[in-house]
Amino acid sequence: MRRYRSCDNPGPASGGRACAGADMQLQRCSTDLCPVDGNWGQWQTWSQCSASCGGGEQTRIRLCSNPAPLNRGRPCPGDSSQISRCNTQACPGGPSRAKGSIIGNINDIEFGIAFLNVTVTDSPDSETRVIQAKITNVPRSLGPAMRKLVSILSPVYWTTAKEIGEAMNGFTLTDAVFKRETQVEFATGEILRMTHIARGLDPDGALLLDVVVRGHVLQLQSVADVNVKDYTEDYIQTGPGQLYAHSTRLFTIDGVSVPYTWNHTITYDYTKGKMPFLVETLHASSITAEYNPLEETLAFKIHASIAKGDRSNQCPAGFGLDSTGPYCSDEDECAVGNPCSHTCHNTMGSYYCSCPKGLTISADGRTCQDIDECALGGHTCHAGQDCENIIGSYRCVVRCGNGFRRTADGFSCQDVNECQESNSCHQRCFNTIGSFHCGCDPGYQLKGRKCMDVNECRQNVCRPDQLCKNTRGGYKCIDLCPNGMTKAENGTCIDIDECRDGTHQCRYNQICENTRGSYRCVCPRGYRSQGVGRPCVDIDECEIRDTCQHECRNTLGSYQCTCPSGYRLMANGKTCQDVDECLEQNINCGSNQMCFNMRGSYQCIDTPCPPNYQREPLSGFCLKNCPANDLECDPSTYALEYKLLSLPFGIAAGQDLIRLVAYTHDQVMHPRTTFLMADEDPAIPFALRDENLKGVVFTTRPLREPKTYRMGVRALSYSVDGNVEYRTTFIVYIAVSAYPY
Repeated sequence: MRRYRSCDNPGPASGGRACAGADMQLQRCSTDLCPVDGNWGQWQTWSQCSASCGGGEQTRIRLCSNPAPLNRGRPCPGDSSQISRCNTQACPGGPSRAKGSIIGNINDIEFGIAFLNVTVTDSPDSETRVIQAKITNVPRSLGPAMRKLVSILSPVYWTTAKEIGEAMNGFTLTDAVFKRETQVEFATGEILRMTHIARGLDPDGALLLDVVVRGHVLQLQSVADVNVKDYTEDYIQTGPGQLYAHSTRLFTIDGVSVPYTWNHTITYDYTKGKMPFLVETLHASSITAEYNPLEETLAFKIHASIAKGDRSNQCPAGFGLDSTGPYCSDEDECAVGNPCSHTCHNTMGSYYCSCPKGLTISADGRTCQDIDECALGGHTCHAGQDCENIIGSYRCVVRCGNGFRRTADGFSCQDVNECQESNSCHQRCFNTIGSFHCGCDPGYQLKGRKCMDVNECRQNVCRPDQLCKNTRGGYKCIDLCPNGMTKAENGTCIDIDECRDGTHQCRYNQICENTRGSYRCVCPRGYRSQGVGRPCVDIDECEIRDTCQHECRNTLGSYQCTCPSGYRLMANGKTCQDVDECLEQNINCGSNQMCFNMRGSYQCIDTPCPPNYQREPLSGFCLKNCPANDLECDPSTYALEYKLLSLPFGIAAGQDLIRLVAYTHDQVMHPRTTFLMADEDPAIPFALRDENLKGVVFTTRPLREPKTYRMGVRALSYSVDGNVEYRTTFIVYIAVSAYPY
């Protein structure tokens, strides 16, 4: 760059000299090297395809080197790499992937649309293919029970199973286009039906599958250990474009085996041909299943191979050879041999029997046995009649009173001689019309229907100088010893144990305690005495005030305290303690929720963070971090905190409940904060006051209603110059119990 000056301040005049020095200066500028923007070079060749079939990927790259950016020049725009699909043709023996949807209901629960994704690989250490499947969007109410439903993947592993010898899997046989109807029956009685539609392969070589399920399965606990055993499936060619398959399987629940069976029919385009064998056997092994309740996903893993059956050129039992195929056509067992005692119904590969009205099928499944309509309540006899079962039906007969027996024709009654049959008399029986009465031997008297010994000693049968000794049916007079004493064989007087020999006067539930020369009658703990010969009376401890904190139930000789639902009885047996379900039952409420333990119950409370907020992991606060110089963000709410408080019934007015504190970004209590209600609702029995830089929530009236309240509190924290520095919002949930504890 240059600059100039003129000799004119003032210019030379009247012979004055011209200005000395140069009239122009030169200086260098912009001496830094100029920036050079980058430019792409040529694309390099594509990499080798990651898979030889079934759809792989290949990549190519280019370098920003023509030229490379220099002196802070701009980099090349666009991507430096490209990815392309390759070798999308289906692999021999089946696709390497499968995907589809599952809809329907299980155990009357509609679970929307679940999505199925499967990968298939060759096992490196066995002649099998490994099928790994994941089903997403499976509700937690169904996930544990579905761990045993490997049948839902049956079309996938039949289509992709490792082919042993000349056997064909589902892909080789049908080009992955078929329909399959499946029925699963559990030993516990549940039945589940499934329809599978295989729609061939998509452009990327993945099997397309749609599944519809309906019915019931055995419900399982999520903690139950489920193990599906290895099994085989026999596929039978029953006609052109038709297959029938069946299997019996076992799975264990915590080590206990539960069998279940399934059968299905497959239809496909008959022009594709038929299996090379009449029977092929699919082997399923190393089966694992796991349900993830957090992700609501069900994962399966199974090894599968298919080979010719043990008797590949013979039809199984229940099928006959049709030489036109050849095929194995179903045999009509009902038309040959008449296996049922009454009515026979043919089914694929088998049959079942049924019975006429009044009869039911017996345990052998073939013969019919009588239904006892009288025992099952399926009769029409009126109140004055009895029902008498007969084969295939019943009859109504006359009802006889106690002491009478119905005659053989069922229309009249005759007296029963109870004394000739079983009776309850202790010693002697005397028959009467319609009844009987009991009698006793001498020395006994009748009490009820039992003969009790007569204590003759109470009738002063002995002399005054003798002791009367009662015996069974009689008595003895013994020379007198002092009261409560008796003579031994050596002539000495020894104590009589009235409690042991039964001569005491303690009755009913009194306890006899022997003393020297006498005895005493006492009552057990929890009873009080009414005197000798009278029963002990139970003490009603519940009449005593404050025996139990909640409810007292008197029992014979004691009492029992009970607590409301959601409380447990404490070790002292009287007071109640709230059960913390959130902690003890490990309640998992899900994302953006907190488990709120209330007195007597719990509740999952929604605690979402607003947009652009993040949950602080230690405190659970929702915090907003404003970017520097963001003027719109600064005055907005800095933190959102949820407070949960559980209270007993009956707290008085004016009681402080909770103190709210606003913190700075450095987790220090802010020195200048005021608190105010977000909305003044007169129905809420709480108010707010400032106290020592804290917001104190207190009661405005007694809490005499079991209810859960929700209130919002805003805290404004001011800087030294009086401007709002932080805004903190508190969402406070207060649950009032129905009980004062």
